[in-house]
Amino acid sequence: MKLVERATELSVLEGMLDACAAGRGGAALVSGAVGSGKTALLRAFRERVAPTGAVWLQATATAADRDVPLRVVEQLLRTAGPSGADGEPAVWPLPWPVTAGAPVRGGDGAVPAEVVADVFPRMCGILFARARKRPLVVCVDDVQQADVHSMECLLYVVRRLDVSRILVVLGESGGSEWDESRTRRELLRRPVCRFLHVGALPRDGIAAMLADGRKGRRSAPPVSEFHRLSGGSPLLVRALLDDYADADRAGNAGSAGLVPGEAYERAVAQCLNRSDRLTRSTAWVLAVLGPQAGRAEPAELLGAPRAAGERSLRALHDMGLLAAGRFRHEAGRTAVLRRVEPPRSPRLEARVARVLYEHGAPSTVLARHLVAAENVDAPWVLPALLEAAEAALARNEVGRALDCLRVARDSCADERQVLSVRIALVRAGWRVDPSAAVRHLPALTDAALAGRLTPRDMKALIGHLLWFGRADEALEVLEVLRAGEGEREREKEREKEREGGGEGLGPGVWGTGGVGEWQVLESARLWFAYGYPGVAARCGAAVAPGPHGSAGAGVRAAGLVTGHGTQQRALALMASVLDEGAAGDVIACAERILQETRPGDRSPAAGLAALVALIVADGLPEASRWCDILVAEARERRAPMWQSLFATAKAYTEIRLGELPAAEESAHTALTVVPPEGWGAAVAAPVAALLYTKAAMGRLDEAAAHLRIPVPDAAFRTPGGLLYLWARGHYHFAAGRPYAALEDFHRCGDLMARWRLDLSALVPWRSDAAQVYVSLGDDRRARSLLEDELTRPGPRPPWTRGVALRVLAALAEHADRPRLLAESLDILQRSGHRLELAYAMAELSYSYWDRNEDGRARVAARKAQQLMRECGIKAPVLKASPVGAASACPPERSERPGAGRSAAELSGAELRVATLAARGFTNRQIAGALFITISTVEQHLTRAYRKLGVQRRTDLATRLTPDAGEEAGPAGCGDGLSRDCLRAG
Repeated sequence: MKLVERATELSVLEGMLDACAAGRGGAALVSGAVGSGKTALLRAFRERVAPTGAVWLQATATAADRDVPLRVVEQLLRTAGPSGADGEPAVWPLPWPVTAGAPVRGGDGAVPAEVVADVFPRMCGILFARARKRPLVVCVDDVQQADVHSMECLLYVVRRLDVSRILVVLGESGGSEWDESRTRRELLRRPVCRFLHVGALPRDGIAAMLADGRKGRRSAPPVSEFHRLSGGSPLLVRALLDDYADADRAGNAGSAGLVPGEAYERAVAQCLNRSDRLTRSTAWVLAVLGPQAGRAEPAELLGAPRAAGERSLRALHDMGLLAAGRFRHEAGRTAVLRRVEPPRSPRLEARVARVLYEHGAPSTVLARHLVAAENVDAPWVLPALLEAAEAALARNEVGRALDCLRVARDSCADERQVLSVRIALVRAGWRVDPSAAVRHLPALTDAALAGRLTPRDMKALIGHLLWFGRADEALEVLEVLRAGEGEREREKEREKEREGGGEGLGPGVWGTGGVGEWQVLESARLWFAYGYPGVAARCGAAVAPGPHGSAGAGVRAAGLVTGHGTQQRALALMASVLDEGAAGDVIACAERILQETRPGDRSPAAGLAALVALIVADGLPEASRWCDILVAEARERRAPMWQSLFATAKAYTEIRLGELPAAEESAHTALTVVPPEGWGAAVAAPVAALLYTKAAMGRLDEAAAHLRIPVPDAAFRTPGGLLYLWARGHYHFAAGRPYAALEDFHRCGDLMARWRLDLSALVPWRSDAAQVYVSLGDDRRARSLLEDELTRPGPRPPWTRGVALRVLAALAEHADRPRLLAESLDILQRSGHRLELAYAMAELSYSYWDRNEDGRARVAARKAQQLMRECGIKAPVLKASPVGAASACPPERSERPGAGRSAAELSGAELRVATLAARGFTNRQIAGALFITISTVEQHLTRAYRKLGVQRRTDLATRLTPDAGEEAGPAGCGDGLSRDCLRAG
């Protein structure tokens, strides 16, 4: 873009060049604000100098080189080119202290005498030697940034310009300490020096720039707007023209007028970054104060002399950023706040905070400065920080909230205030790093036991103590909370009696009105009752037994359902589901609660309670959908702990839906986003989900690795401990350790009975233990557990009956098995439990095979394998036998008379295993064919050996009768191989 409105200045410089060529040297100080076009003027002058044959030496000073001696002089000499005809070198070896790059100054900041005596004359001699051949122009831009040595050297040269052919042109940006420097004053006093001021562009100059810049565009830019927003600064005019061009290309130029954009913000930042520190700090103060900027002196806030502050304000006006002490446009203020690094001064931050408070700034604005400030001793500081922390948490800015709370803690003088801030720190920190809250718990617990915490703070403390397994301490705090509530209720009753009411506790306490502290106590007791039922039974936090022998909230929970907060209703719903099973419209209630819990809650408690109710009530599709929503929202809110909790709930939903790979991923996410050490006693739940999925998919080595994750003893006083025992039992069963599995399943049942939380929808331990007993051949115990499971009173999700029927079918007569399995399949298919459906389908294929119904067995086997693949289980295939080969092979039958008497004593499972072993299958092949573990195969064979009176596999064929062979499989097809052939086909 061409230079406009600078003809006068160029003419003066050209005249000085003519005088220089005639032997009358001189100096010019070209002064202008940053962005005023000063540098463009010097470039234009250089283009005028080139045709005259004069030598141009150029240097640009920078703040980074300000402490490097003679750096500007070095730049000048490097541009001088090769040595002249007289042999005078253009660059000479400088003295050691100078070439070393270290600052060389006297004690008072002056240039040492040896440098003045040696370097300056040598530099002057080089320039004058050059000027004897051709006129010489020495140009230094941004001279206000030059090092002291170079400026003294240039001043040394200027003093000797009277009878030379040297023109020294210096460009400066006003508004810095250089304006008042001794060197500048002496320079301007020299008779050979002229001062040229490059001012702001008038309207005509801006119009000329716009006419040149709008070539090729149809719309005409509004000159008045450009002049108003730029203040005549060419740099800002060019930036606004770029923004206007962008708006014009987008078709928005005429609709909203001239709107500063990215280019304008970059230009503002460029102006300030080329200014001195005080000017930048002044701009930052004005931007922070905003509309209140006129009520405070920036210099006073910055601790700078008044004259220096006024100089910086003039510089900002000259740059075109300010008009009447305020930014010309909000975009300029935004650019300063976004792109200019704030001054690192705690004292300044404290002063700015005080000014902003006095003028009614919001707490969020105050907190930004209080966090970076030195200690501000004022009563408004703590409320402002606490309010800002709450607002930051609502915006999911946990880091900012923690910063506010740490400063608030350090500014507290009152012990109660310190305790409140500690509680807030624990609550906020728990969202990102629960383990960081541990160090605050002892002091808070002592304060709670001494009665120095509010009821709501006690409730929060109870939750964190339970999280980290400190149930006994939480119980003590709960007792204090309950005692305090009782005392308050008695005081209210006495107050009413004194007033003559005599009505005792009215609805304001127990009913729908005035429920604050009572609801706090009830929430804490319900969380305790269902979060730590093993401990809660020792006090009044334990709820009365429900109608089905489970822990229940009873009438008290029902009183919370209507008319109270979302969290209380969610807790009451969870309590009623755990108490009464899946009675009522649980799914609809849970979904209503989940719709109310998003997305600005302080705690995930309501969402978790509603999800527990959904999962236990078998609302799996709804639970899966809500888990996806809540996990995504927690991730978006940058709340790792929330994300991990909802991911764990998602894992259990996916386990029940038979989506094992997805469940593994969800559980892995839960333990990755928040590592195990941050989970406290709750770590049992995500570890159990991983353990079960790996065991179910047959990856036993990986599952064993998860057993090494430490699970605290306190976890086995929680429902999470029940899930861990259940998952570990399944792992032991899959790994061929049935007695270890039974121990875990029975321990799970004992705990559930002791806690009065014996709910099959939570953990179906009876069916699981019965399945192990079936594998051990203990039909009596298996049948007893299953009958107990099937005859338990009260409503419960149908899938628990479907699982029990599947296991019971293995104990039934051959004729009854298809009927039981058909009912099981119908229930499981309707409830969506695909993994259990796959197991039931596999059992159905065995049942058909036992009845010699090959076609049905083949279809059921294919469906079972397909379902297992969909669930993420790789169904085993007998690779050792050719596909279909057995279909033409009749089973081996023993013709020994009397050999069948002992074979009749074998159970169906034992007979199938023994038949395949007699035909030469290995234990691994038998396990794969029958979908059982190798250990189970070994146990069946051991019992078969004992019953048949044999000691070797080769003797089995002699003890199995033709009838036994027929029971083991249909004629012409062996058991395991037949199923393999069916699956493969």
